Amino acid sequence: MKTNETKSNSKSINSFKGIRIQNETQKVLDKILNSANKKKVGRKIKAYQVMHLALGLVTDLHIQELQNSSLTNEDRKELLRQKYIELRGPISKDDFTGFILSKEASSFFEEARLS
Repeated sequence: MKTNETKSNSKSINSFKGIRIQNETQKVLDKILNSANKKKVGRKIKAYQVMHLALGLVTDLHIQELQNSSLTNEDRKELLRQKYIELRGPISKDDFTGFILSKEASSFFEEARLS
């Protein structure tokens, strides 16, 4: 019985997680690590240290860029429809698609850009 208790107590808590990254990202990371580890003294710099430093440099602007790049055309159209609802009142998705194709849409686009 004591061996079971010893085994559960001796389990170390691993503070590392595996992540999947693209090959290009791995190549960039390897290049940075090779450059960082070209030194005569000191410990080897690990990948997690580089990533921790890099992630600390991410700003709200970077996050906004990532969010914008993840939008599909349908998402952009829906955001524009929500802006239309905010400025001019309710409209169905189908009616909004028709509105976008109309001549009046250009004045709305200008109005939405200014607000």
